[in-house]
Amino acid sequence: MNHSRVLATFVGLAYLIGWGTWFLLVLLSRETGLDAAEFSSRIEAWDLAGVDAALPDWLLYLLTRVQDFAFSIAGVVVVGLTAGREGLRELFGRLVRFAISSKWYLLGLLPVAIYLVAVLLANNGDPDFSGGAITTAFFSLGSGLLVSILLRGAMGEELGLRGFAVPHLRRTMSATRASLVIGVVWWAWHLPILVSRDLLSNVAFFLVAIGLSFVFTWLFEGSGGSLIPVLLFHGTQNWEDGFEVFFPS
Repeated sequence: MNHSRVLATFVGLAYLIGWGTWFLLVLLSRETGLDAAEFSSRIEAWDLAGVDAALPDWLLYLLTRVQDFAFSIAGVVVVGLTAGREGLRELFGRLVRFAISSKWYLLGLLPVAIYLVAVLLANNGDPDFSGGAITTAFFSLGSGLLVSILLRGAMGEELGLRGFAVPHLRRTMSATRASLVIGVVWWAWHLPILVSRDLLSNVAFFLVAIGLSFVFTWLFEGSGGSLIPVLLFHGTQNWEDGFEVFFPS
């Protein structure tokens, strides 16, 4: 399988998995009276009390995880088919490449610092660092940091996009071009969700996707091919609900 065909297979499989599960969730949501976005959010938070769904809660949750892990599943499948066990060993090894400079850990946690500055500037009142708040912010399905890193977009996307796609593209192109390609692929994957939004929201999402693609490539290559700082940055930049637990408005 040539270089371009490998990439096309990866992208096609990720879209098939992600879009296929999304359209299935859209069909299932119509029987509940909820729109697809709210239905999906409530599934992710395991908050389906009073929702009459056609499938059991655990299966609905599994569907949302398959959707979120589309890129990583596609990456594992393509690496397994093209590089075998050795390739898979190298791919998964990027998840445990902890021996990197401390600056990459700090840069991976940069969104936390940004959220803290925003909270201090907003000055919304007394923070809540009770045991219940800590448990919710770190471990709950709805807003937990560990869930954000391990069960949602961070782990669900980065093993495929940065772990596989960046090294694959870098064989034939610069980091800049590779980041642009992945940014566009990443943005377009979200189109089933974006089509119902206004033009300004779509443009903003596109620019954010491209910008983050450059940041993630920089973190990945700068740390010597480790996914740790990428996972930390991706997971914490999606952790706004956790900050709302600590700093209720």
